[in-house]
Amino acid sequence: MAIKVLIKRRFKEGYFNEINNMIKQVRYGAMNQKGYIGSETMWDHEDPFRVVIASNWRDKESWDAWRENPQRQAKEKEFEACLDGKTEYEIFDLGIYPH
Repeated sequence: MAIKVLIKRRFKEGYFNEINNMIKQVRYGAMNQKGYIGSETMWDHEDPFRVVIASNWRDKESWDAWRENPQRQAKEKEFEACLDGKTEYEIFDLGIYPH
């Protein structure tokens, strides 16, 4: 079943260019992964340091494989230096209630 993953982050001030570049690099990496459908980046209108990435995947297994991918893990380490708090993940099934 297709899923949507919400990745929520709040960044420290002064890192906008670095963050924008890292988000693009992670997205480009995801585009080459099995099961990737697409994603969008949403910056909080009220809090310019908060961003939510909405990423769609064919199934949770595909997302899990990308989340654990060493390339992505390396980027996550880079993000950590710029974060104001922890990254939050939420996973939703798409479509009519599946259970």
